[in-house]
Amino acid sequence: MPGIAEQLFWYLTIALHAGLVFRLWRLKLASSYPAIFGLLLMQLVRSLWLTQYLVSPAVFRSSLNQYAFSLVFTEPVLIAGRAAAVFELSAALLRSYRGLSVLGRLTMLVTLCASIAASVVLHWPEFNFAGEPYHKLRALYLLETTVYSSLLLFLLLLALFVLYHPAPIRRNLLAHGVGFGVYLLSSAAAVWLRNQDAAQWTRAASTLRLGVTAAGLAAWALMLSARGEEETVNVHVPLSHETERQVLARLSALNSALERK
Repeated sequence: MPGIAEQLFWYLTIALHAGLVFRLWRLKLASSYPAIFGLLLMQLVRSLWLTQYLVSPAVFRSSLNQYAFSLVFTEPVLIAGRAAAVFELSAALLRSYRGLSVLGRLTMLVTLCASIAASVVLHWPEFNFAGEPYHKLRALYLLETTVYSSLLLFLLLLALFVLYHPAPIRRNLLAHGVGFGVYLLSSAAAVWLRNQDAAQWTRAASTLRLGVTAAGLAAWALMLSARGEEETVNVHVPLSHETERQVLARLSALNSALERK
């Protein structure tokens, strides 16, 4: 049974998910970001469903199998949803450069394959199931850590692209990027910590994951606005006027070349 702090964070994240879903709908942004909206809605529904098993220690113990099955069968859907949300975020970020958005999707696939290979090599000791009471759950967590690390790497590459190129981005895209980045970082870090020693770190990792996720969701909701679809922000590193002109010219030329292929 989760501890008091973990339960408080659990209910806080449910409230924040509900608030963010409502805010996206109220600001009429759900249709602009269907994958992100769908992911948040699925996460909210899954959390509400799992709440029935957490009402008391007795209910949790008697429903442990149902709780575990609910996690195992819904988590792959959420993993796929997070990948789709990253694709959507990258496409929206590079919408002005259609050729580069194709390049971004190809980069995502290459990065995902490279991340899976690197994760198997670097985290080979985690594939030891000797101290793991729930083998299927451990396999699911191993899948999580490889996919989330690739998504984080891809978001980092996008952030570096945005920081270097002087083209402004929509304010709401910055909100999605910050919120979703924290969201993924907390998940990846918690899964990695839990995989080190399931018996020792499961509860601590879950509490950490929920606490950081709550902070990310709160920042995400606060940064969103109806005007954020029209308002733009410059988040790139300072460049001289001549350097900025050259960078934009190279970017447009690369985009045109990619679109002709």
